Amino acid sequence: MKKDRQRKVQEKLVGIIFILTLFLFLIINVIVPDREKSVQENRMLATKPKFRLSSLISGDYDEKFEAYMDDQFVGRDMWRKLKVTVDRIGGSRLENGVYIGTNGQLLEQIEVADENHLAANIKAIKSFSESQSKIPVRMMLVPDAANVLNHSLPALAKPEDQTQMFSMVRKDLGDSVEWIDVSTELNKHKTEKIYYKTDHHWTTLGAFYAFQAAAQSLGIEGDLSGKYVSYAVSDSFNGMLASKSGVNLGEKEQIDIYVPTEEDTDLIVDYVDEGKRSTSLYDSSKLKEKDQYTVFLGGNSSLLDIRTVSTSTKRLLLVKDSFANSFIPFLTPYYREIVVVDPRYYSGTINDLMDSYRISEVLFLYSGNTFFKDNNISGVFAVE
Repeated sequence: MKKDRQRKVQEKLVGIIFILTLFLFLIINVIVPDREKSVQENRMLATKPKFRLSSLISGDYDEKFEAYMDDQFVGRDMWRKLKVTVDRIGGSRLENGVYIGTNGQLLEQIEVADENHLAANIKAIKSFSESQSKIPVRMMLVPDAANVLNHSLPALAKPEDQTQMFSMVRKDLGDSVEWIDVSTELNKHKTEKIYYKTDHHWTTLGAFYAFQAAAQSLGIEGDLSGKYVSYAVSDSFNGMLASKSGVNLGEKEQIDIYVPTEEDTDLIVDYVDEGKRSTSLYDSSKLKEKDQYTVFLGGNSSLLDIRTVSTSTKRLLLVKDSFANSFIPFLTPYYREIVVVDPRYYSGTINDLMDSYRISEVLFLYSGNTFFKDNNISGVFAVE
């Protein structure tokens, strides 16, 4: 009888402590101001949603409020770090869609395409190419690290076959779009640092190898190996995959830029929608921020107009994701003008661009994961 009373007292005490702890966290969450951004995760955090009866009835309010509470919970970074540590001790090699590979290599999972979006994008690109029969239209899909650095994947990891997915896109596009194969060249250099360890992007070395592989298709002749010199602009880069996974947050990597050794590099970059202008392809102020990869072009913009002093008369329309940002500097000696559009941010149509600029070539440059997720291409490139 006495033991039963002691047990009930203990259970009651535990219950009271639990309720008080919850109440304490509730009070702290109310008192502590919301954060706009998580530096550790390198993303904007959810804000408190505005209450509307319609959103409550639809369930939208509940979803947004739950996301808000998850993001703004006091001590989130500490609890997240603890979870990752426990997962690692338990043998987990996949955190938030990021493989934890050998030698500190982080690799983003290979995305599976939404069939409807992919079909719409391919149809739009193909229709556009067929409507521009006098203009070369080329496609360069860049394989993601998990597809190339298979030797760095953790044991038993089985990512989707991106090589097969690329083959299907190439087949569906047909002969109207010239395919530029950079996968073969990148695989030749898989033991070199062609992808960052802590970020999903290729390094500038990886971009340079791809440029060499693409040169002939782009009409660029000669040996390019000695025409560029690299300079380190940072040795403290810690990328998006570290932030996303919570792993290797202390890893510091080098970022290089490549500069032509013979050509005049003078140019003007117009950020069309932002209404600003620069005389450089690089924004050194970004090296003071978390995402130092945005040193290339200052990050992603909807529309850029890059005018060079090249003697070439060619004008390129480059449709891209962020992988192209470190690739573009290799192109500037060979084009008079490069118009750069990112369909994820651009609100116009292809007709607007073709009417405004005297485009002589078109290049699509995407990483595989972005291309298979993007649902904006078909909207921009729908031919009326």
